[in-house]
Amino acid sequence: MKKLFAIILVLALALTNAAFAEEEDLPPIPEEAAMYEGTWVCDRASIEIIWEEEGFRVFISWSSSAEETSEWEYSCYYNAETKSLEAMPAGIHTDNVYGEDGEIVSSTVIYDDGEATFILDEEGHLLWHDAKEDAGKDMLFERVEIPDAQ
Repeated sequence: MKKLFAIILVLALALTNAAFAEEEDLPPIPEEAAMYEGTWVCDRASIEIIWEEEGFRVFISWSSSAEETSEWEYSCYYNAETKSLEAMPAGIHTDNVYGEDGEIVSSTVIYDDGEATFILDEEGHLLWHDAKEDAGKDMLFERVEIPDAQ
């Protein structure tokens, strides 16, 4: 029994090490694109931009009330020529309704072919240009500074 446990433990450690080695091999975020990564807010909407593998995951959450939110999710790449993030044409817009317990009661996919561009203006605001329904029109998102953990 001890041998079986030891073999399982060795396999688990090997798989864990392989996962960490794979993460280390991921391409780094392009230096000029790093300014996009983070959390951005405008009124009741927030945008979270995270570097993943070879691009950015952009997640937008916009609360219309305590019971209803709209969410958009895009996979984006950095366009060095325009200095913007451009979404692949597969953005998903979902509307969620929550019950009194905070759990999702209903979730409706509005579309799954959305396109968007994210760009920084001269003052450092993030602009969301939604090509499908212009949801981000006239919105100026500001970066939320997160204090360093001590």
